[in-house]
Amino acid sequence: MAKLWPVHDDGTSTWRLHGPGAWALDAALAAVLFAAVTVALSLWEQPGWRPLDAAGYMWTALIWLPLAGRRAAPMTALLVSTIAFFCYLLDGYTPGLISWGPVLAFYSVAAAKPARDTAAGALLAGAVLLIGGLQVPYFGVTAAVAQAVAVLVAAWILGGLARQLSHRNRQLAEANRRLAEASLRLEQEQLRHTEQAITRERLRISRELHDIVAHHVTVISLQAGVADYVLDSDPATARTAVNTIADTSRETLEELRRVLHLLRGSDAVEDATEPAEAPAGQLAADGAAERVLGVAQLAPLIERVRLAGVDADLHVQGDVEELPPGLQLTAYRVVQEALTNVIKHAGPCRAVVTVCRRSGALTVSVANDAPERPVEPRPHGEGGHGLIGMRERARLYGGTLTTNPRPEGGFAVNLTIPDP
Repeated sequence: MAKLWPVHDDGTSTWRLHGPGAWALDAALAAVLFAAVTVALSLWEQPGWRPLDAAGYMWTALIWLPLAGRRAAPMTALLVSTIAFFCYLLDGYTPGLISWGPVLAFYSVAAAKPARDTAAGALLAGAVLLIGGLQVPYFGVTAAVAQAVAVLVAAWILGGLARQLSHRNRQLAEANRRLAEASLRLEQEQLRHTEQAITRERLRISRELHDIVAHHVTVISLQAGVADYVLDSDPATARTAVNTIADTSRETLEELRRVLHLLRGSDAVEDATEPAEAPAGQLAADGAAERVLGVAQLAPLIERVRLAGVDADLHVQGDVEELPPGLQLTAYRVVQEALTNVIKHAGPCRAVVTVCRRSGALTVSVANDAPERPVEPRPHGEGGHGLIGMRERARLYGGTLTTNPRPEGGFAVNLTIPDP
């Protein structure tokens, strides 16, 4: 397949093609022109001129056939063609159509070479054209000079126009190539952003499902055990446990419904809690029908935890209810997960939850005073999602989360987030 030659600093060679296709095209053109001229000179012999013989055919071939290499070596093609034309004239053959061979070779030089090389080619071609014109009986010196100059100027102008046009085409092709590369990079970047968004969304939904299911199922499981244990001996306590199971189940279904709305892409679910610095955002409430979980809902959460056997207290300091909904949801989920871990791993104990907003930061602390009970090892890949989710929520807002045993016994979870 033919291709454009590289662009030189001087803007030359932009018009030329290279490759088997281009060479075959020029070779075919040279052969056709050679055949046409030789047939014409053989059929229409001019009186007073030497008829075309073997030497004439040889000189004619050397005039036209070098045009096959006019793209690869235009100066060489012009040199061979003009020398052969000069020898052709010296042998007494009629100039006529044969003079167009050097003209076409010069056009190739003008279309491929800078002005200095083109000027040298013009002197060479002009000299032989002038000699040919002077050999015509009815041509005077003025007519011969005018003819040589006019033909060469026209060829020079046409070659220059061809060079400029091809240069612009080359620039356009290069611009299109760069545009295609930029489009490909943009497409790849969009794909990468899409994949990252999908990953963030998957992690967000995973956190929400874990926080919802882990806490509520833990409460339901414990209350079901209490109800079964005191069903015959203490019906009132059993009834309280069953009511707690019913309330917790309804709340679980309500929160799961929000997640399912998000998965279905419901227009009713608006990501109203997404902070500027958190690309993934947080889940929002479904219009007025659903409440946004935040600091105000910590009191009911503490009550459920107390029913599960943990003596929990809540202390709220500062204007925490004025925080953005997304930040309040993060605080709620961290407290929820921390208390769930207290229920599962510490059992009946005392826990203190402190939510404080002061000195340009929001701090959330959940501490219990009982040592952790031994936890049975879990299969590889299970467990640990709660802590991971809490740390991810903290990072979304540029905060930190630490978890560590307390020197006096028990365990503490501390969240610190810069105040927006």
